[in-house]
Amino acid sequence: MTKKAPLIIFDGIDGSGKSTQATLLKERIKDTHAVHFTREPGGTPLSEKVRDIFSSPEGVQASARTQFFLLTASHSHWLEEVALPNLKEGTPVISERGDSSLFAYQLMTRGHHEMEDLFWDIRNQLFGEYRPTLYLIYDVSPVEAKRRVNTDMARSRSLFDMEPIEFYEKARNGFKLFAEKLPDEAVIIDGSRDPKIIHEEVYALVSKLCGW
Repeated sequence: MTKKAPLIIFDGIDGSGKSTQATLLKERIKDTHAVHFTREPGGTPLSEKVRDIFSSPEGVQASARTQFFLLTASHSHWLEEVALPNLKEGTPVISERGDSSLFAYQLMTRGHHEMEDLFWDIRNQLFGEYRPTLYLIYDVSPVEAKRRVNTDMARSRSLFDMEPIEFYEKARNGFKLFAEKLPDEAVIIDGSRDPKIIHEEVYALVSKLCGW
């Protein structure tokens, strides 16, 4: 029986280093292994448009419930058009952000704990048998994350970057809670270390899952 290709999510608060790690991994394997790198929200033309709406003043100001369903629709389309086709063909998929961000930001930063059951029900329906193999949650202190965001001149700023430090703290706790609920599928990565050291740790985890 052929082993299913892994779906791996890189996630964490803004400034945690997930994009840096995705770039380092992409550069390392570009000539040796086939992997589909993608992102959420986004990854398809339609989902990228949803990302733009979500990042607009109107999207930022929308209620957590509205954001939740907007991003869930984008997530569903991304699964149909990007993740599932690649996984079914045997190509590993690595995504910057995933449903873990939906949990941390739309539920936990806004205190909508009453939506948790809905989140897990929808998650199970959308992923089916292709639920993520591993979540790598990059973890740094909110103060360090905010500092990185504010000093990264190459970064495209969003209205979310202007959120206070308390927002980062709630999101960080949300990611930790998500990882606690999926102890066999989520790993917390200390993102405060040298990126090259983190990369070696990440490569070891990813290569094992991909069978390299």
